[in-house]
Amino acid sequence: MGKSRFEDIVKVVKKGVGGVSAGTSAAAALLGADLVVVALAWDNPPSQGSIVTITFLMMISFIAFINVLHHSMRVEYIMSRSQLEDISEDVGELDTQELLKISKWTRIMHLSGFIFTMKAFWIISYKYLISLAGYHLVILLLPFILFVIYWIPKFAGIEREVTIFSMESILQLIVQIIFLVLICLDFFKILIIP
Repeated sequence: MGKSRFEDIVKVVKKGVGGVSAGTSAAAALLGADLVVVALAWDNPPSQGSIVTITFLMMISFIAFINVLHHSMRVEYIMSRSQLEDISEDVGELDTQELLKISKWTRIMHLSGFIFTMKAFWIISYKYLISLAGYHLVILLLPFILFVIYWIPKFAGIEREVTIFSMESILQLIVQIIFLVLICLDFFKILIIP
């Protein structure tokens, strides 16, 4: 790799600055949503419980989105430095490696934060409905409907770079199935989500 490789990556990142800004905006919006949900849940927790699990999931996603924002700021710093300075080949090589690592980890952090936020919303909406209406089978359908809605675009092939059989998709599926099982166990009072 060398200076020319770094310059090529800088050009690609410059073209994708809108994508970086959109990712930063999405992370900031989800960060705000996390804080609002935690504040609401602490102020008026569901009578059927789960405040511990909801808080735990929201705090994990909170840290993940903070990392996304930090990584986005680092990309902007590297980009602005590349425009102001004459980058040597060694520095260009290091910056190239860093940009590639940031790209990978930002996606992982963003996806992790999104998944944990989604699971917290599944649980809090399920628990509030149980608290308000009692144990009706239609309430148990909500997490399953949310699960199907989430996977429709993936099965339709909207995300070309992520296949259904990629490690990323398989991990998402496993995490979601675990939470669906936990919600079912909670619904049938075999296990209570704390």
